[in-house]
Amino acid sequence: MHASRVLTRSLATAGAVLALCAGPAAVAHADDSAATTVVGELVQAWPETSLEGQHAGESHEEPLTFVEGADGTSVRIPTDAAAGLDVGSTVEVTVAGTADDDAAGEHGYEPAREVLDTRVLQEARAATTVPAGSVSNQVTVVMVAPAGGTPDGTELADVVDTVNTGVAGFWAEQTGGAVTVGVTAAHDWITTAAGCTDPTALWDEVAARVGFVPGPGRHLLLYVTSRPQDLPGCSYALGQVGTGTASGGRLYVRDDLSSLIAHELGHNFGLGHSSGLQCDGAVETGTCRTAAYRDFYDVMGVSWDRTGSLTAAQASRLGVLPAAATRTAAAGTTTATLAPLGAGAGTRVLRLTDAAGTDYWLEYRTAVGRDAWLASDNRYRLDSGVLLHRSGALPDTSLLLDGSPSAAAGWEADLQTALRPGVPVAVAGGQFTVTVDALTPAGATVTVVGTAAASAPVPPAANGPAPTVLPGSGAAATRPLTADADADAHADADADAASGTAPTPVPAAVVPGAVTPAAVPATAATPVEAAATEPAGAAWTTPALAAGGMAGLGGAALATRRVLPRLRRRA
Repeated sequence: MHASRVLTRSLATAGAVLALCAGPAAVAHADDSAATTVVGELVQAWPETSLEGQHAGESHEEPLTFVEGADGTSVRIPTDAAAGLDVGSTVEVTVAGTADDDAAGEHGYEPAREVLDTRVLQEARAATTVPAGSVSNQVTVVMVAPAGGTPDGTELADVVDTVNTGVAGFWAEQTGGAVTVGVTAAHDWITTAAGCTDPTALWDEVAARVGFVPGPGRHLLLYVTSRPQDLPGCSYALGQVGTGTASGGRLYVRDDLSSLIAHELGHNFGLGHSSGLQCDGAVETGTCRTAAYRDFYDVMGVSWDRTGSLTAAQASRLGVLPAAATRTAAAGTTTATLAPLGAGAGTRVLRLTDAAGTDYWLEYRTAVGRDAWLASDNRYRLDSGVLLHRSGALPDTSLLLDGSPSAAAGWEADLQTALRPGVPVAVAGGQFTVTVDALTPAGATVTVVGTAAASAPVPPAANGPAPTVLPGSGAAATRPLTADADADAHADADADAASGTAPTPVPAAVVPGAVTPAAVPATAATPVEAAATEPAGAAWTTPALAAGGMAGLGGAALATRRVLPRLRRRA
């Protein structure tokens, strides 16, 4: 990560919901100097930096933290003052004067308050289940012009169609039908008194105006106008992070790309980002950095205009990784042939668990199914081959390790990450040595040798993180939801063609929304070379912005420093 910090790693939902069980004592915006006691739910959200912002040395390493009252008002406190407190618990906090930080100074958020004392009144409660219905996850779409904004010409029907087609198809496919998404209510343009500088107030005002009642599997999706682009505090996207597919949640977007909305819903379901781990000339040791969003294969990474398949680490976190698709490396030597991840059938994942219980995942990405773009529109020259991921904690719940690492000086240009055939790679501190033996169109053969230090495999959890829900009328109070803001993370691909700066312009191919080819034999004859044999260029951020239109990967859109990516349909 770059040393420069812009704000805490959590902006995405200042509205991280839950006007939970704060009881009758609502949060009041106290005088800056007087000590005041506030009661409410502890909420966290992540600010995220645009791709160009990252290139300029900005980063967000901590969450923003709020105490949100039952009436929706909130007070922001320093994140370190909440150390040891569980997100989603009901707390009583005594605050006094304001604390200076970049979130207020650079991004226009309400100032954080100094904390004199904290007390937990109620631990976060267990979730209820999603009620039976036509879809498991019901989306209410509202077109919104916050204070200072005007409608930008995007049609309500466009957003609804995107959710009901591309987004719904993606999540149904990736979860084996466990998650079904559909728009159950839609409301055309409204103008709000609240602006983006207080996302909690914005979400609450819209919810009250349209009659949205939070609850299990219920999502409030705001399309926030892009006119003007520099509305104070407005990120490219902002999504509350839950703890399971039943959480429900709130989110807003400023474009109607399937990848963008699918990404934000992924946060509602409890997923963090799919990021990259880069080490200086090594796969996992020495001087390393975590580069947010630097997994171009996965929707929870840089999800540009290709809604990439979930990594095994993310699917496992959701509890939707099929047992039949997964093999676990045993003690000693394990040799396995992996079918392409996009094939949707066969053994597609090899799982390694080290002595500390950390999971590593081997998967074969090649131009099959949802990954067909590797052959038809591989604008970033990504590898086709065996990828190695490591499970992580929020905010980066999946880390892509670089199987062909560069020296630190070459990190920015190095988007090629597949393990090289015939080259042994040590992972987990040498507890495992992984070698890709062969690549064929049908599958990849890999051998894993475990040392005595590796523990016996830990069985995967039967389910993903325990789901939590937003409080709704008559619903039990729930566990916390953290949130994540995605500013300019997945901008418009149409900007590429206009710019003409993509390294290798290729006409965009249409990838079917739910391709599930029959399993192919695991033994084919012709080896397949990696799709990329040379780096993408000296500054990978430049072609990314031009070709993928990803003007940014983060949620804390820096309204005073840059503009939003050009959107597609404007009157």
